[in-house]
Amino acid sequence: MTTSEEPLANLLFEYPGADIILRSHDAHHLRVPKSHIVHSSPVLDELIKTTLDAPGDAHEALLPVLQLPESGEILHNLLTFIFPVIPLVPSTTEKAMELLSVAQKYQMLSVMAYIRYNVTQQSPPPTERDTALHLYHLAQKYGLRHEALQAARTISKHPMNIEDLEDELDMMPGASLYELWKYSEKVRTILELNLTEFRMSGARDTLMGLHCVMSSSSQTTGWLDDYIESIADAPILFDLIEFSAALALHLEDDSRDDSCACGSIPTQTIRNFWRALESVVDASFKEVSIIDIHELLKKLKSLQAESALSLVQNQEDIQSKVNSTTSLPEPLDVSDANLIIRSSDLVNFRVHKAVLAMASPFFEDLLSLPQPSDSESVDGLPVVQLTEDAELLHSLVSILYPVPSVIPHSYEKVLYLLAACQKYDMDEAQSYIRTEANRWPRRFLPPSGNTAFCAYAIASEKGLILEMECVARRTLDRPMTFETLGEGLRLFQGSALRDLARFRERCRDNIITCLKSFLQVDAPGPSSIWVGCPSASEPQRNKPVLPIWLCEVLSYEDLESQVFTHPLPTPSGIRARYLTAIQTHDDCFFCLRVHGKKGSSFISQLEKMLKHAREKVHTSFL
Repeated sequence: MTTSEEPLANLLFEYPGADIILRSHDAHHLRVPKSHIVHSSPVLDELIKTTLDAPGDAHEALLPVLQLPESGEILHNLLTFIFPVIPLVPSTTEKAMELLSVAQKYQMLSVMAYIRYNVTQQSPPPTERDTALHLYHLAQKYGLRHEALQAARTISKHPMNIEDLEDELDMMPGASLYELWKYSEKVRTILELNLTEFRMSGARDTLMGLHCVMSSSSQTTGWLDDYIESIADAPILFDLIEFSAALALHLEDDSRDDSCACGSIPTQTIRNFWRALESVVDASFKEVSIIDIHELLKKLKSLQAESALSLVQNQEDIQSKVNSTTSLPEPLDVSDANLIIRSSDLVNFRVHKAVLAMASPFFEDLLSLPQPSDSESVDGLPVVQLTEDAELLHSLVSILYPVPSVIPHSYEKVLYLLAACQKYDMDEAQSYIRTEANRWPRRFLPPSGNTAFCAYAIASEKGLILEMECVARRTLDRPMTFETLGEGLRLFQGSALRDLARFRERCRDNIITCLKSFLQVDAPGPSSIWVGCPSASEPQRNKPVLPIWLCEVLSYEDLESQVFTHPLPTPSGIRARYLTAIQTHDDCFFCLRVHGKKGSSFISQLEKMLKHAREKVHTSFL
């Protein structure tokens, strides 16, 4: 048992009747009566009992000391919510979240409620999306489900897409962002169902019989139907100001029709309607929260069951796994091996120190260090534990010896193999793997579609810059939305998603510049051959005009707003658009003649310039 004498340096808190000292990790002391602590926290109660039961040379004049991992500041704040003193609310949101997480860790339920009340009094829950995003990130970081759900409710009222969140994408890991997106999707789904029922019931009979010139398939008016439906898509529109704006717009559109009674709806009727609508919206959010918590509990129980099972299986299998040795491919003879490298799944590989040292400066330095006297050995050979699994190590070792190399048959596994080479400074092995992976015929198809996003996330996490650059271009051929990313969103770390979004926007800007250059006909250029089409709009001030069909092929207006919701234009795609357009314009002799003489070279030049525009942009790491 640890004890401490008085006077105490760094004394932060002292309460009359103190019989124990709490010591923070930064060596601050807090003298308190243990009765208050044990009544507030069953966890601290057990820790105090353990401390008091520990053997030691205690003296009656000395107080026992309980060492805790928290800082003195946090413990001081926490004690002010336990003892009858003025509570100290942390000055920042992050410190408040940390304080709540400590109270949660020590199972102080009543203290948590008291802290939440005081924090809310000092800083009301956020209504702005960016502030709520910051709060959600902190709540996830400190494991505070209540605060996370509260912030998620605010965030889900706003549009949830990559374009709107671009500047905040690096605020949290992809796993947290995925949970937030799924929560938002649940909110919209349940809101849509409940609001549809609300409309069909005549807004719970609050607006039944209202005469309006806008008919509706439900029991309410047409404009009100539209407003209620809009809330499911954008819950932020659930606001009296938005409701009043919708009503005013309706009255303005139908101001000449005296038969519409919407302008004279009694104030009390509007109040009744709003209370009914408010109850539906609130109930929908609560329903999502209940579902979310229920799913979380199910997941935790499942993990606990799997954990218990795995413990039993590990005890049974561990010895056989340690003793197993994976043979290298024939005709390699490892009879004179002088080192064992062990995989994360406990498979031993017999290798030569000299081979490892020659291929890797990392291993050269490691193996040059003196071997500890208590280090593990098998059959007299020293063992080096590595973090890679047996399959990956088997591929890696096969590359180091003059035997047929074992290159994985999936791009994702190749990425992990490249990452291992990078980790161990195996530059030659890394170059060899890249060459073999791209050798024709290919061992596997390169990532495309949704798998390209997953491959980018892995390459980004592992710092594989060449692979990031290659795979980033492949993502351009797919929409980049949360729906497209799906479960793959969990793989993204830190700023990877934001960097990929900005890479996409730079590619978009380059493509637009390219298309604009083909719309310029003032000076001789590739598109000037089309000037003279009879169906083109009338020239202004003798300015040459391109045919309408060609302007539509080269149009980029949608590209500016659809950069994330649609694939970016490809050379083959622009050719297909061109051919479809000229075939539709088959009644124009001028354009058909130009197409027959110069169309092939024109579209080839357009494809070449578009390809250059896409390839000119690089990720932020090159």
